[in-house]
Amino acid sequence: MTKLEVAAWGLVIAVLGAEAGLVISRPWDHHVALSLSGSNVSKLSPSEPVTPSAGSKCPDVVVHRVEQPQTIPRSAWVHASDGVNVRAAPSSSATRLTTLATGTQLSLLAEQTNPDGTTWDRIRLSDGRDGWLSGRYTANYPIASASTDSLKIWLPVGYQFQSVTAGKAQARYKGGPLALLYVESGNKDQAPTEIVVPASLPSPTSWTARPTEQVLVGDLSASDRVFGIRLASAGCPALVHEIRVTTAARYYDLIFLVDEPSSSVVAQLLDSATVQ
Repeated sequence: MTKLEVAAWGLVIAVLGAEAGLVISRPWDHHVALSLSGSNVSKLSPSEPVTPSAGSKCPDVVVHRVEQPQTIPRSAWVHASDGVNVRAAPSSSATRLTTLATGTQLSLLAEQTNPDGTTWDRIRLSDGRDGWLSGRYTANYPIASASTDSLKIWLPVGYQFQSVTAGKAQARYKGGPLALLYVESGNKDQAPTEIVVPASLPSPTSWTARPTEQVLVGDLSASDRVFGIRLASAGCPALVHEIRVTTAARYYDLIFLVDEPSSSVVAQLLDSATVQ
């Protein structure tokens, strides 16, 4: 079973799996056999210029990232939590050439959309062979690893976690006024009934519910509850994404605060996460 195939049925099963407490695994290969020509794990400096989301009315909740132009060739970065397969042809059934690790920087040489709607990108490996990987698992902005004591996630370059109290951390961009990501974790039997909302956000009674989405947090299925809010400090609109992930021993509550144009970034960031 390939990662692409699991991703296709994973979201369907997640609807049922979340009710039954099932864990959706993605058993693709982890072996890295070849390097990528001209590629590396992202080492761009957090001090480089960033491109905020276009049209944002609330700059404090913009997800700062250096977005690449939608041209070929262009750079991209692998964001899947356990890497992505490179295949000999743009198909999940084609021969696997290698697997590239999370954070690997790519140079995309061509792009193809198949009749089933899947997008594949062509790259060149260090041995001179061309390979194809699913565009589903790449981001068009540089990412870097950020960690708490129990969570590792790849965020846009410039974001780092700051510990708040035991089991709680916030990811901010260069110490900005608002966090992109709030994380709380602890023993599963001590999980609060509802996700605890940070004091910097308005009361949940004023939130407007948006459609809930099924997502993968690394290899774990979860529900992404989305809400529209209005920040009291600036009076501008923003979105909150609430996600709870549980393992056999621990719970993880994640709250993302983003502007509307950045909302699609959340699923990419979640896919890069690994928990203890």
